[in-house]
Amino acid sequence: MTFYTTLILTYVIGGVELSNSTMYRSAMECGNALPAKYEAYAHLDSMAQCIETNHVSSASINIKPKLRPEGLKL
Repeated sequence: MTFYTTLILTYVIGGVELSNSTMYRSAMECGNALPAKYEAYAHLDSMAQCIETNHVSSASINIKPKLRPEGLKL
């Protein structure tokens, strides 16, 4: 199963801590996006991390075989 993952970016401007969060369909998507998202905040007192949620984004359980066409002989 694949779970939604949140990219949380926390940074400080003028002594005020701010945060931004973006949801991704998987941890891999989040990890791939992290360097580009963090680059703009790297010069600040900042931190970025991907946190996996407990909400399923896709599961192999949902995969169902196609129905056999009518009239098909064995």
